[in-house]
Amino acid sequence: MISKNYFSNSIIRKTVSILPLVLFITILWNGCAKKLPDGKNISNNNYVLLNQDSTKVNFPHDYNGKILVATFIYTNCPDICPMTTHNMQLVQQQIKSEGIKGVQFAAISFDPQRDTPSILKEYASIRDIDLSNFNFLSGTKKNIASLIHEFDFLAIPGDTTTSGKNRIYFFTHTDKIFLIDQNGIIRNEYRGSHVNRDKLISDIKSLED
Repeated sequence: MISKNYFSNSIIRKTVSILPLVLFITILWNGCAKKLPDGKNISNNNYVLLNQDSTKVNFPHDYNGKILVATFIYTNCPDICPMTTHNMQLVQQQIKSEGIKGVQFAAISFDPQRDTPSILKEYASIRDIDLSNFNFLSGTKKNIASLIHEFDFLAIPGDTTTSGKNRIYFFTHTDKIFLIDQNGIIRNEYRGSHVNRDKLISDIKSLED
């Protein structure tokens, strides 16, 4: 007759034998879950832009060593851009409340003819955005065109109409927020107008030194 101790010892031996495998899989899973993929390195080129205070910003070189959350907008956008800007503002507020340092935010206008620094400053002021680590940027038409191409961002102007002396037109454009690490590498992309803010904040934390 086989004793109860035999079965007990057999179960213990099998459990002990698979514990290292379970531990290995757990460590591997957690490591993969936290690591973000390496995307395009945007630090090879530099673009001279102006922020909402008409201060020169070298993009992206001035952000070296910082985590950057960036997007492209235009201030006349009726829907996607305000939603994207608001989502970035909420992320900014959340990481500030959690005491997370070294994170910058940038919204770059792809409509530089209309989005001058003063217009961008008014846009930020209306939304009560904390500009201590959030820049609204514009530049020459040539610089902006090169920059959005580097991000594989699409912005196509529609038909133009006039109202008095004002030209009225809208853009069909990509809806994205980019997470860029301290070395200028794009680590993730998100749908800007409907971003999962908890996911973005978790990804920011994973890039902290």
